[in-house]
Amino acid sequence: YLIGQPTNLWESAIVSVPLVDNAVAHHFCISVGDREAAIEWWRAMFGFEAEFRFDIAHIRAKGAFVRKGAMRIEIFEIEGSDPAPPGRLRPNTDLQVQGVKHFCFAVDNVQAALEKLHAAGVRIAGVARGVGTPMRQEADPALRDGMAPATAFFLTDPWGSLVEVLGRGDFPQ
Repeated sequence: YLIGQPTNLWESAIVSVPLVDNAVAHHFCISVGDREAAIEWWRAMFGFEAEFRFDIAHIRAKGAFVRKGAMRIEIFEIEGSDPAPPGRLRPNTDLQVQGVKHFCFAVDNVQAALEKLHAAGVRIAGVARGVGTPMRQEADPALRDGMAPATAFFLTDPWGSLVEVLGRGDFPQ
């Protein structure tokens, strides 16, 4: 979409190929209240392992990278940081604020992953039970008679980052 005349090269039809065509995903970053607890949480929930830790003294930051295969998460603990506001903790209301929304993992069995994480005490923020169905909070997401299995769900880590889980086969490889 363009309003008026292009003011940047990226707004112009002149660009027909990516300006940086060799870019690949490297990591995403989250802010947490406790670096060590976050490293352990990501290990216990999804199998990430600590790659390395670092400190940035001038901003009072403790950082780390955790990794699982090619996927990395950069974790920052900043002294005095604020927790996520309530609206950012729910997928439907988080979309009302611009910016990065969530990251997503694909699994073989969405319902099984949902039940394991719920049983482990992970906060489930919403469950979809059919493609195109809305995310709804469920007190107990266990599969019962007459209930469709989950096709996707959102959880939050202890610091408020939204994480989506969906079926591995739901998108072409």
